[in-house]
Amino acid sequence: MRIKTKFIIALILLVLLPAMFTLLITNNFLSEHLNYVHFFDTYYDIFDNFSKVSLAFEEAVNPYTNSPEYFLTTPFKQMALSDFSTAFLIVEVSQNGIVNFTTFTDEIQDLSWIEKWLYKNLSQDYIGVQYSLKHHHYDLKEGGSIDVKLKIDSTRLEIAYQVFEKVFFFIYGAFNLILLSLILSWISNPIKRAIKRLTFTTNEIRKGNMDAELNYEDEDDFQELAHSIESMRQALQMSVKKQRILEVEKKELLANISHDLRTPVTSIRGYAQGLKDGVARTEETQREYLETIESKTYMIESLLNDLSEITRFDTNNIKLNKQVIDLKNFLMDCVEELENDVEKVGGKLSLHYIIKDTFVQVDPEKLMRVFINIIGNSIKYRSQRPLEIVILANQDDDGVFINISDNGIGVPEAEIENIFDRFFRSDKSRNLNIKGSGIGLSICREIIASHGGKIWATGNDRHGLTLSIRLKGYDRP
Repeated sequence: MRIKTKFIIALILLVLLPAMFTLLITNNFLSEHLNYVHFFDTYYDIFDNFSKVSLAFEEAVNPYTNSPEYFLTTPFKQMALSDFSTAFLIVEVSQNGIVNFTTFTDEIQDLSWIEKWLYKNLSQDYIGVQYSLKHHHYDLKEGGSIDVKLKIDSTRLEIAYQVFEKVFFFIYGAFNLILLSLILSWISNPIKRAIKRLTFTTNEIRKGNMDAELNYEDEDDFQELAHSIESMRQALQMSVKKQRILEVEKKELLANISHDLRTPVTSIRGYAQGLKDGVARTEETQREYLETIESKTYMIESLLNDLSEITRFDTNNIKLNKQVIDLKNFLMDCVEELENDVEKVGGKLSLHYIIKDTFVQVDPEKLMRVFINIIGNSIKYRSQRPLEIVILANQDDDGVFINISDNGIGVPEAEIENIFDRFFRSDKSRNLNIKGSGIGLSICREIIASHGGKIWATGNDRHGLTLSIRLKGYDRP
């Protein structure tokens, strides 16, 4: 529950409950449920049942109007003690002006300890005053008179009011204090628990424990913050895992490139030393040495380009400069750009475009890098047969797809799913001593994924490899 909602409910309770408590008190609730508190009980009886007490007294006296001597008998005295004797009500019977019987006692019975203490201290400030509530005078036939009075002790009534006032405010204050404590506990305890859970998780994250999962299902003001912290933890966890993987990959990259650089550098050094020492005496031999040195420098340049590529695409934050382009024109430009490289190794690059007027929204430079890497791999992993590379473009309801197929050495079925992993090189390529860092296809995957597309590989009936690319089509207005 939201803190704002809790505060609104708390405010309503702080207004309504004390008001209801006061209403219960003023409607004789305490008299009915706290009758063991003598002053409360009798005080309410006096004011709530005033007319009833007077009527009851009249009903008890009236039947004996013609025989007033009854009021001097024991049965009447017992009835008066049982029905009309309270701390404030007094039944008094006088004969010829002299008190014959009274229910008044100096000590009030059955007082609680707090009532006794209050009564003792308050009664010293008041003078005993009694008022007649009902007075019946009877003249006897043989002479003399009998007076029957229902009296009220106003002094004790005042003391009872003082007791009532103090006890009432004590109970009222205690009630409100308990109510306030419960409301504050209701509001603060979930907040303290939430803060404790959030603090624990953030401290664990600060210590580097990224596995401290924060499961927070309470629908309150901290839910959004908890979800943000959990999202942050998951992002940090993924970042840490990725960083560890990158560290391993970088070490592997450096090891691979160091290994791959050693061969061309050794060759360059050997041929350069041969030229320096005059080993290559003829012009033809010297040209052969220089061509070898040049080819090795190209190999070094390729390795350095791989290093540059992995640095550029290492952050998974590829910035795209998207443009709406005609796919057919783009693929024709790709073929024109790359067919010379294919022809240099005695191969052939062809395009089969079986759709018309198809547009895509891509970054042309990044997409060109994909085709350069794929065609470069086809050249690198060619077989003894003349190389044939076919680019096929088609369209369906999900967009456009492009197949790039070659007849090279292919990839074993068990390894096809791994060829897009960084630094992956198949055993077949290693056995043939084909050089490469193994990052070209991983870069292709990241570029295609950044465009919202997909790339995958399959074998083909020419014993080579087919790479398939799917991109979203673009409907021009």
